[in-house]
Amino acid sequence: MSYNNTQDKESDNKVIRVLPQNVANRIAAGEVIERPASMLKELLENSIDSNAINISVTAVDGGIKSLIVEDDGEGIDFDSLPLALTHHATSKINSIDDLNAIYTLGFRGEALASISDVAHIEIVSSRGLDTSGGKIVTHGGELITHTPHPYPKGTRITVQNLFYNIPVRFKFLKATSREFIMLKEVFEKVALVNYDKSMILKNGDRATLSYKKKDTISERVFDYLGTAYNDESFIEIEAKRDSFSFYMICSNQRVMHSNRKHNFIFLNGRVIENKSIGYSIKNAYNGIIPKDKFPLYFLYITLDHEKVDVNVHPSKKEVRIKNEREIAGVLYNEILAHFNATNKFVSVDISSGVKYSDENRDYQNNEEPTFDSLGLARDYTTTNTYSNSDYNSTNQKHENDYSSLYKGTTTHYEDTTFSNYTVALCQVFSSYIIASKMGHMYIIDQHAAYERLNYERMYKVMVNERIEYEKLLIPLEIEYKDYEIDILEDGREVLEGIGIKFETRSKNTVILEDIPIYFPKNSNIEIIIKNVLDNFIAKDKTDTIDKLIKNTCNMIACKYSPKAGDTLSLSDMQKLIDMLENENILTSCPHGRPFILRMSKEYLDSKFFR
Repeated sequence: MSYNNTQDKESDNKVIRVLPQNVANRIAAGEVIERPASMLKELLENSIDSNAINISVTAVDGGIKSLIVEDDGEGIDFDSLPLALTHHATSKINSIDDLNAIYTLGFRGEALASISDVAHIEIVSSRGLDTSGGKIVTHGGELITHTPHPYPKGTRITVQNLFYNIPVRFKFLKATSREFIMLKEVFEKVALVNYDKSMILKNGDRATLSYKKKDTISERVFDYLGTAYNDESFIEIEAKRDSFSFYMICSNQRVMHSNRKHNFIFLNGRVIENKSIGYSIKNAYNGIIPKDKFPLYFLYITLDHEKVDVNVHPSKKEVRIKNEREIAGVLYNEILAHFNATNKFVSVDISSGVKYSDENRDYQNNEEPTFDSLGLARDYTTTNTYSNSDYNSTNQKHENDYSSLYKGTTTHYEDTTFSNYTVALCQVFSSYIIASKMGHMYIIDQHAAYERLNYERMYKVMVNERIEYEKLLIPLEIEYKDYEIDILEDGREVLEGIGIKFETRSKNTVILEDIPIYFPKNSNIEIIIKNVLDNFIAKDKTDTIDKLIKNTCNMIACKYSPKAGDTLSLSDMQKLIDMLENENILTSCPHGRPFILRMSKEYLDSKFFR
């Protein structure tokens, strides 16, 4: 304890003073240049911004001893070379207004200056306007030479002895082999998004990676993947909205990894990391691949520059996206739609008028269904006002009534021909639905199927922020402890994102006057709301909004979908099958369990030796 007291006494005698510029520069350099890999990222981005077509990188001892980046870009004129190594000097922005829409990869004017502060750097460059160019050399930020030097159009930057003047940073570098692996990772990421450039990486005199200029992104992606993969194992997905578009190459259910090594997100040509978007993609693969596995994907997002802020961190590792949630939602829906579309029931052509009966009842008699998905049943066109007692009443035949997610839907199953439908035949063990379509028999787990259907409908509503509300005649009041109220108040904006609007009129009570219409009807609404709020209070502080949405959808879909043991009418069964086909949900439940088994007539014939 005595040493702390001594430090305190010494600090009492210290005064605030301005740091010497060389000390401040080295501190700032540490924020931008962490290791050779971060240095390479900055140098490659400068080459890209200079419109280079050919880029060559040579590393010695993992880039610690020497890193050379050569390009045939626009170059730097002789007089501007000293400015290139000056902090906050840049050719890429001119005023504060330019920060509202950054069109280049670099813009802060810190990369070259920061490198020069912690290494020996030599820049040779020419704009190609004449036969001469220029060379500048600095050591630790101190100018050594600045002389004319013949050079073709382009730039060659040589960095040597990284962190020679910051021993504490130097000793934390990894082994040279490990540092070179990190150099390769940065090089590959930049190569993946800049398919229209030829790029080569050398380890000493040996070429390690080489990418030739390509015409399309997909060609560059499969160059990166190599011969171990082919296009049959991958799918292409494209989508366009008003403010953004994306192109994605991702693996199908045959290809997966145990880690996220091949998960890449590019935004406006910039390599980024984004947990919400990555989580949405992984969530779309639930039930398609095992939960402990990861897909391979290469996502290229084009977004209005005004909707992204890259000026968050000196190393530009983080970016803020204004409509991040919308992008994540569209991605989820597009990926899921593709996989569901490729797993549809086999199409059939059953003649109109064929009758199927259950206990001598004609299916086409418009029998009122007993059960409904959360996505069907009540017609909201008459009124949107309910009392709490309406929610606490129970169905005469069953415990729950599964009600509407959308306005204007109806409880009646419409008369239709069977030409495009899989036909429900019966229910067995009060748990499984037997259905047929030409040449195939299907066994469907009713609870898992309803659960997935309800989950998807709620998720789409919440992730797209299209929640509609209905008003309670009597406001709902739920009591919580003081600290729990504080947690809910802090998370008000997030909770409203999933449809929970509340007021706090005392220290221990939350009051709700409106509820989202996706909540199941004829159930205890207070219990549902309390479950959602309790889950939010108990959640980890690091949980994302996407995780909260998923957990909420999971909880409601699981608890309020028809269970194994619930008796369904034939209309219930047919309606469920129709909804699954219409929604293209034909894979697994939210927990990843399959809910449809298919057996062909040929398979059954073989088992009966026919």
